[in-house]
Amino acid sequence: MNSVFDGKPFRAAISGIAEQVGLNVWLDRSIDPTAVVNVGSSGSTVYGALSQIAASRKCVLMPISNVLLIGRRERVAKLTAAILLSRASRNSVPASVIDVKWDDLTTPTTALNRSTGTTSDSSPTLPHDLWPKTEWRQIRQTVAVALILGQFDLQFEPSSFPERLVTSPLTQPGRLERRYSSELAKFVRPTVNKADPTARTRESGKWLETTATFAAHAAANEAIFAALKPTLPDPDNDTFTLKQMRTSAGNALQQLCGVAGRRCEIAPNARKACEQTVTVEGKDATLRELIELVATQAGVKATWGDGVIFISPERFK
Repeated sequence: MNSVFDGKPFRAAISGIAEQVGLNVWLDRSIDPTAVVNVGSSGSTVYGALSQIAASRKCVLMPISNVLLIGRRERVAKLTAAILLSRASRNSVPASVIDVKWDDLTTPTTALNRSTGTTSDSSPTLPHDLWPKTEWRQIRQTVAVALILGQFDLQFEPSSFPERLVTSPLTQPGRLERRYSSELAKFVRPTVNKADPTARTRESGKWLETTATFAAHAAANEAIFAALKPTLPDPDNDTFTLKQMRTSAGNALQQLCGVAGRRCEIAPNARKACEQTVTVEGKDATLRELIELVATQAGVKATWGDGVIFISPERFK
């Protein structure tokens, strides 16, 4: 994935990336969604980019049941445990897979009714809030309900659902049981054992069954995605559309160079020029063209090298 998100509000930066790839996202409502993102260059994968944005607000990520959780560590850990519990507790009848969406300024109670498929008194009335437009595709109904209740530190009793929705406070998880593809064992097992020396792992067929703390599972996710080696774009042939971005030339160059898979090295005598605010916008433009656009506005020169792009003062004739 390739994205430039510097200068955008936290929620807009996350949703902008998620919408590009059709990713279901749950964002902790206790995080200020309007805080401006300023993290330098983006990661080279969707997970890497979202991880950088999340870290800027001291949030963690946890992919689970076709949704990516982003929020405070304690709340994400509790919600992860609740989702795993609902998945493990369901009976022999497969859980319904649904699409859920609501418009801007929807109340939590309405969102919950959209997920349960009812407007009867069986659904509890949640605290008043106005939520942004949201869409989750092909998600288990039990997971959708858990996500909404989790915003208020609540969970539900899977054994009585869907006939009744019985809620209780989210609890602090102990060790979580989760399985990974056995192909990932070489990344997961050493990472989990290092993060949690008392963890248990066992290969069973095509799965690596793992019992460990939330922190150990979070570390395993980091190790899995860090091992990915995405194909870098061709700076002269692959084209991009960049909506208007207003930020410092230095930040813009750092991000664009990161998308190109190169380190951005700004010469000391060019740093002052790179502090200028620039406006970058382009449609079907190559990375070389976008970088040149920023350099021209800032009055600097971009020289492409092996794995690095040097930014130096522009030489006037």
